[in-house]
Amino acid sequence: MERSERKSGRENVEEPETRARRARISNGAQISLRIFVVVTSGISAYLMLTSNEETLVYDMPMSAKYSYSPAFKYSGCINIAASALGLISSITTLMVIRRRGNYYPASYFFFLFLHDLVMACLLVGGCAAATAIGYVGKHGFDEAGWVAICGHFSSFCNRITASVILAFASTFFFLSLTVISAINSTHIHHVSTAPQVDVEPPL
Repeated sequence: MERSERKSGRENVEEPETRARRARISNGAQISLRIFVVVTSGISAYLMLTSNEETLVYDMPMSAKYSYSPAFKYSGCINIAASALGLISSITTLMVIRRRGNYYPASYFFFLFLHDLVMACLLVGGCAAATAIGYVGKHGFDEAGWVAICGHFSSFCNRITASVILAFASTFFFLSLTVISAINSTHIHHVSTAPQVDVEPPL
């Protein structure tokens, strides 16, 4: 009987430390992934929105610009939004951590979950659209008479490819944040300053 009481008391003493360690890991993952989102989305948008190349094709001046494709314009704009919102959410998370330490209301993570889920869905749409147009530009579509252009506009195609790859990376980071926020939304991290031990009242 005494052994079981000592064991339960030891578990209760260790529980706050476990919660504090879990909160620190969660905080680090949240901040790191959001910084990655800001960087990858920002670079992706820059590469996409500055894709422009002019060359001679059969002695005729030709140009390739991202603005010729609505899919490329959407991908660039959504990456700008993802980078900006990622920066805002990073600052907000840092402020919450600084003010509340290891205590968060579950509703905070729920709102983060919705934010990250919406951004991941929008980025997936942008990546899919840009990938489809990019595939046609690289390989053509003989059935429709669309010829490949990457043989003439290699720099343009390389920038678009790099932009799409970074956009996919940003999508992965948002999906990871969605999982973290979903897990944390079911818990309220509350670590007390002193260990709590259950003491049974005397009979």
